[in-house]
Amino acid sequence: RAFFGGIPVEEIDADLNLAYKEKLLKESRRQREALEAGADLRDRRHRPLRPLGLRMISHILQTHKAILESAVEDRIVDHNTAAGKRMRVKPPKPKRTFLEMDELAYLIDAAADQDAAMLTAPAPEGAGATATAVAQLAAKGLSAGQIAEEIGRAKSTVTYHLRNLGADIGRGYVGRRVICEILGRCGPRVGEVQDLRIGQVRLHGKDGPRFRIPDAKTEAGEREVEMSPVTAEAVREHIDRLRRLGLPTGPDDYLIPNLRGGRMTRKRIGQIVREAAELASERLAEKGLPPLPNTTPHTLRRTYISIALIANKFDLKYVMDQVGHADSTMTMDVYAQLQKRFKRSHGVSFDRLVREASEQVKALPAAVAGAVGSVAVRPQDALVGPER
Repeated sequence: RAFFGGIPVEEIDADLNLAYKEKLLKESRRQREALEAGADLRDRRHRPLRPLGLRMISHILQTHKAILESAVEDRIVDHNTAAGKRMRVKPPKPKRTFLEMDELAYLIDAAADQDAAMLTAPAPEGAGATATAVAQLAAKGLSAGQIAEEIGRAKSTVTYHLRNLGADIGRGYVGRRVICEILGRCGPRVGEVQDLRIGQVRLHGKDGPRFRIPDAKTEAGEREVEMSPVTAEAVREHIDRLRRLGLPTGPDDYLIPNLRGGRMTRKRIGQIVREAAELASERLAEKGLPPLPNTTPHTLRRTYISIALIANKFDLKYVMDQVGHADSTMTMDVYAQLQKRFKRSHGVSFDRLVREASEQVKALPAAVAGAVGSVAVRPQDALVGPER
């Protein structure tokens, strides 16, 4: 039963709101403790129950506050009793990270292989007409639904044949590799990738390959993002494949469309990145290496910033222009993480200085070594040539 069920809105006071907040927190804590103790908790639909996190509780309270604010606007109550500071829940700040260069390479390779995974092997010898037609259309990148419509069969029939052929059923070609390439090698926001049109992409030009992004934060109202030659080639192959699949490739059409040629959702892009990361992690585990961290489109944006800072000798202005940062906070956050990594080599440098000083003393003739045996060797005296 709803916590506020049957209570008139004008009777919802500050104490009742605080009791609601406390109930959410206690219920979440109780469920977590039960799960940790081995309990099998289920919701009303008998699905595994997942306790609310602080972020979701904060979202629920914000929604409750907005509802009461509407009551104020409708003059049902004269003030919002859920607007106080005591109703706030401060979720922990998410740990922001980025991929190492080799991890990004593994991710992109995994996405490319997933693009190819839905291409089926030829239908086995002696296969019927339906199985052969399904294999041929799947090899072109059509989804199960598109194949069913093309051959005039039920989708369940197509799914059956795809399963027998060992195909990745349910999805056609959506450009998994090009999504990861653009996010990880160019650093745009996920919403900018969703809105990117083919006409905004320039693969050949005197200034090199790049694409234009409308950006209210820049003086010109848009910014140009440079593409590496590898990314430009991936985009070219992607557009060519869209054309072969019969999807629209005009200047106003989406560069990365959904299966119907429309705008791909943010959730779907996140799912594609996550699935590529899962496959990359499996391959890393086979080599005895740790898996990728939690990888999202924003992780790839930060990954681009980290690599671009190193590649451009920490040119903050250039990197900020590339990713559309009017505020340097995020860029500097990545910069600070990189600096911490570089500082890890300080101990190695310290040991090297001591070792080189020791080796120089050992290399001296015995008489000379005896004369200087009680004299401290300064680190700067141990350095020769350009290092000094």
